[in-house]
Amino acid sequence: MDPFDRPKSDKDPVEDAIERLLKVMEKIDCPYTPGKEKGVDQDESDDMTESEDHDEMAKDDEGIPANEVRVETRKMDCTTGQLVAPRIYEKVDTLSSTSESSAEEDESMMIIKEGIRVCYGVWKKRQKNSEMALKGLAIVLELCLTQPSARDEIFSVLLETLGFNTVTYWKAVVPQVVDSDLTYATQYREALLFSMCLYDVNHSKNRLRELYAAIPGFRQSMLGIRAKQFTERYRHLQMKIARSRQSSRMSSKYGSEDNLQTMVTLANDVIMDEETPPTQMPLVDMSHDKQRVINVSNAPPVSISRKTSGSWEIKQGSGGLVACVDPVMSADKKNIWLSNLGVNMQEELKEHSTTTNSIGLPLIKQACAGEVFCVLERNEKKELTPKQQAVESDMSLLSVLNTYNKHSYQLNPVVVNQDDYDTYYGGISNGLLWPALHNLPQFISPCYNDPEALREQWCAYVRVNYLFSINAARNSRAQDFIWIHDYHLMLCGQIMRSLEGSLDIGFFLHIPFQPPANFMTKYRTVGEPIVRALLRFTKVGFQTSRDRETFVKLVADHIKRTKIDYDSRLDRYTIEHDGFACSLGVFPVSIKIADFVNIAKNPQTVIEAEEIRKQIMGKCADGGQLFFSVERFDYTKGIAEKLRAWQRYFEKYPDRIGKDVLFQVAVTNRRSVESYRQYQDDVMALAELINQKFHSEQYPEWKPVIFETDGLPRSRLIAHYLAMDIGVVTPSKDGMNLVAKEMLVCNPTASLVLSTGAGTEVQLSNAQFYSEQEGKCYHRVEDIANTEAFADNFFAAATESKETRNKHGEKINQFLCVHDIDEWSDQFLDPKWTHEVISECEVKQLGQFYGLMNRTAQVRRQIVECVLKGLPIRPHFKFSLENAKTSLETSCPEGTSKLTLEADEESGEEKGFKITYDIHDELSEMEKDLAFLSFIQSDEYENAEEFIKTIGSFYEGGPILFSEEVKQAAEMLQRGIHYNTFFTDRDGTLKSYACSYPTSVQPAYSAVIQAQFARRCATFCAIVTTAPLIHTGILEVATIPEGYYAYGASAGREWYLNPAQQFKDRSFSAVDLTLMNKVFELIEELLEKPEFRTFKWIGSGIQKHCGHITIAKQDVNGTIPARKVTRLHEQLVKIVNDFDPTGTTLTMRESDLDFKIYVKAKLKGRIFNKGHGIRLVKERLKPNMSKGNCLVCGDSESDIPMLEECLKLAGSKVYTIWVTRDQALQEKVSQLCERYSCTNIHYVTCPQVLLGAMAYATAHTLTNEKNRKADSYYDDSDTPMDQEDTPSKQQ
Repeated sequence: MDPFDRPKSDKDPVEDAIERLLKVMEKIDCPYTPGKEKGVDQDESDDMTESEDHDEMAKDDEGIPANEVRVETRKMDCTTGQLVAPRIYEKVDTLSSTSESSAEEDESMMIIKEGIRVCYGVWKKRQKNSEMALKGLAIVLELCLTQPSARDEIFSVLLETLGFNTVTYWKAVVPQVVDSDLTYATQYREALLFSMCLYDVNHSKNRLRELYAAIPGFRQSMLGIRAKQFTERYRHLQMKIARSRQSSRMSSKYGSEDNLQTMVTLANDVIMDEETPPTQMPLVDMSHDKQRVINVSNAPPVSISRKTSGSWEIKQGSGGLVACVDPVMSADKKNIWLSNLGVNMQEELKEHSTTTNSIGLPLIKQACAGEVFCVLERNEKKELTPKQQAVESDMSLLSVLNTYNKHSYQLNPVVVNQDDYDTYYGGISNGLLWPALHNLPQFISPCYNDPEALREQWCAYVRVNYLFSINAARNSRAQDFIWIHDYHLMLCGQIMRSLEGSLDIGFFLHIPFQPPANFMTKYRTVGEPIVRALLRFTKVGFQTSRDRETFVKLVADHIKRTKIDYDSRLDRYTIEHDGFACSLGVFPVSIKIADFVNIAKNPQTVIEAEEIRKQIMGKCADGGQLFFSVERFDYTKGIAEKLRAWQRYFEKYPDRIGKDVLFQVAVTNRRSVESYRQYQDDVMALAELINQKFHSEQYPEWKPVIFETDGLPRSRLIAHYLAMDIGVVTPSKDGMNLVAKEMLVCNPTASLVLSTGAGTEVQLSNAQFYSEQEGKCYHRVEDIANTEAFADNFFAAATESKETRNKHGEKINQFLCVHDIDEWSDQFLDPKWTHEVISECEVKQLGQFYGLMNRTAQVRRQIVECVLKGLPIRPHFKFSLENAKTSLETSCPEGTSKLTLEADEESGEEKGFKITYDIHDELSEMEKDLAFLSFIQSDEYENAEEFIKTIGSFYEGGPILFSEEVKQAAEMLQRGIHYNTFFTDRDGTLKSYACSYPTSVQPAYSAVIQAQFARRCATFCAIVTTAPLIHTGILEVATIPEGYYAYGASAGREWYLNPAQQFKDRSFSAVDLTLMNKVFELIEELLEKPEFRTFKWIGSGIQKHCGHITIAKQDVNGTIPARKVTRLHEQLVKIVNDFDPTGTTLTMRESDLDFKIYVKAKLKGRIFNKGHGIRLVKERLKPNMSKGNCLVCGDSESDIPMLEECLKLAGSKVYTIWVTRDQALQEKVSQLCERYSCTNIHYVTCPQVLLGAMAYATAHTLTNEKNRKADSYYDDSDTPMDQEDTPSKQQ
């Protein structure tokens, strides 16, 4: 039977796969022979296997002595999610009993590996038996997908053997996978996705993209992208129609999304009532809802429990994560919180997929729900089967969740297999990561000393992270921000970026990051993938700078090929790795101040606090102090060390006996775990010992320790805060520990004993609350294991004067009230601190200026791509352009656009060199881009005329005159209806001249208009410019994506369509090029002299083109003195005459802004111009310019040859627009057109008018596909070049 062509069977999958694989090997004449050496029959001459960087990675078992103690994988307790105590056994004792099974496994693995190798060798040759060999490879894949976690090693061998042939393999095999899922209800697609993700996580690869490349639509199908886009656009259409009719059909109160249902009804009525054809097409398609926050955490924001009646009850949670994030989530009902509610797939449904729908209900149970509904509808007293009872239970839960979601943000459960969850939560998360990241290696489960046990449980951790990731990806839209929380889900960034690369994903670690020194070696299976995965998030937040520094050092020491950069102004690290960049910031978590203050000020709370104090301190001597401490009963909280120090305190300071009391609340948890139970019992015994040891004869009811293990309701907890004199917060390691903040927010008159292990201490210390300058506002415990010093801290706190205590407490209270939970979330969510946003800076040097403009080019390219693809606009685009504009404006003298810059290393100039630029054009274009961003995100984005008005507001003649001029030019463009060819100049035509060519970045609004015009109004479009292609050329300042325009650089002498389609003019010899290179070198030396150095940095500077050299002589504002220009001219003429005294090879030309030195070459002594460039592209691409209209745009004398060549080819079918006020140039153009009977001529005053006309024509020209297909772009006998035939990158 063919692979995948059957349902699942009960037969052992390994035996079955080996049996079928051996048959395949026999059929392809490569039977398996035991003991045969690898590679005997395989032809390696054409091997395409990818070389992997695994040479230095030792095998798990290498270096482990045979008699070393091994730990068995521990069974998980499903009720607690914790590991049951492991059973220890010796390797040597079990060797005899396991040797036989191990030998069988080794033999099976050898057969499979050999089968992969042999089948691949036959299949890749595409000869006889290739199809049969492919079947063998598919059998191996089928085996891997039946048990992805257990067969990951085989899957890795398969992928690495396939190497660069993986895409071809997926094209052949994935259709069989899909057919099996549809025919036999298998779940191979999900298993394939998980297997790819597991491989990528373990090997730091992104092989999933190969699967996407092989199967078009696979990613969209798995993530439901098309459905999400349709839903969003349909919703947007309904809202738009409803808004347009609300003034006449309904009151204004319905014009919001809160009344969507009413608006939908109206919208549907409108659609049925009238079908008015559109008068214009939208310039852009930006129908998107606003950004949501998708919060992803293991812990849910609610607690769910079953009542005795069997119904579900849902209550709001009260954990630290909920307190931190709930205010953000509650701000918008559309926000989504994904978490595990503890309701998972049980053993009986284990074989089914754990895929969930958009509301989290397992699809397998959803499919069964119909049966239950039928029973309920008939109201029969039919007894439900156990399976149906489980479904009914889930439907009851679903009803509760739907009710909850109506009144709050959307809570969607992530449902996983219970066994996987137990291993993920009680195993890797809390058995390894929790103690390791707290730097408490003694509490790491000993079962992880066994590499195989570690690998098995690691697969469960990856699987649960994968399920969280794919649920988040399926619930998200491109504009949403996905916020992942804590150590349980550290792999989600990498997995989600593999599933969907455009997602914006952040991560916050709520616990410390202080792993032991051997974390990346002993636990490498876990350590390296986790650290690498964190670098795939857009941004990562830590509680303290200490944790961040530890992470950065770990990356620097253990992760290769990373680039680490620190921005001191923003206090931000940026780490680049494997093509991804991640920002690392510090964001100390805080509390919701108002909630605690309101309870603390409540009269009932104050009375309760007085009663607590009277009850405890009434049994003590005068002058006694109430020390209060509250935390979970966890070994990270330092409770045992605290009690030892408290015991030593009374031994060292006996006069405090009978006075001071330590009230310790340690909320018991995880009693089912042996290590926790033993720790808790030991601590309680120590507390009892202290009470027995210390007595006061004068105050017999006094006890040194009051120890409670039950939690306190919030109001009573705050009453204890008010009653205490001194708060004690002394964990060994803690992410932040909000208890310390709660104490002083509620009771600013209290003192605080705080250990350096608490993140709060790091925050307060960084804020100078423990310094010689500002004073020591709390009592710091440097090392909780140092009992002597710890006891001294207790004494210092007990004997501190009330005035000092009040002063210090008040200072910290004010600080905490300013830095509340809202600040924490706002700062983390704010994109301004990340590497994606251009930061404000003072621009003083040439390198800074050019670097800043280059970054704006990158941002503008992203804007253009988003707009053209219909993707939402990210907030950081606007912030980047605003910051860049502000940086330039503040670097100029007030009220001017003059920017004076100094030389730096990047510019290559000597120190002391200065140049002044007028950056009016750069600032103006940024302002227009910001207006464009506002336009496309407004409700008027479909109204192109509104944007044209926006551009007109920048026109020197005013918006009315601008509008009139645009419409006149647009009328001429519309007469052409659709253009077969479109040739245009760039600088001066489509963009105003900038102060320097490297800063002449194409604005985003201009790129969108040009691209949409090319898409709707023209077939072949080309920008022909005298600038070079690269090395400060047109490709570096252009922002239009590839595919819209061809670029003819160096006056059309070198052409670029895409990386595979490039060609050059060959009308000059190698000798001519050598001569040109020598001339260029001499001119470079000339411009290094102080007298001429300015010419390097104005306008075009010095540019080396294909066939000519450009040297700037004047900037756009004419600030260079005439005598200096004359002196440069004399020197250039001398250089040219020295190399070519007869003038047979070189010629020099002068324009208003530049000098140009050309190679005459084989053009009968003439220089190469744009007309020759049009002729060159006509020869190479063979467009049929005699059929269809041709549009030509230019602004100077150098563009006339381009127009003339087009007139020769298209005659009266040429339409031309010129951006010039020069009457002489207009006369030349008119006369030239008259010679070819061309009457379609128009003149405009500036590039913005031409762009406005293009935008207007684009929006008002309704071109259908029939018109496009009727265009005669190519000659009847010729077709455009195929990629294979293209002279790629010819020299």
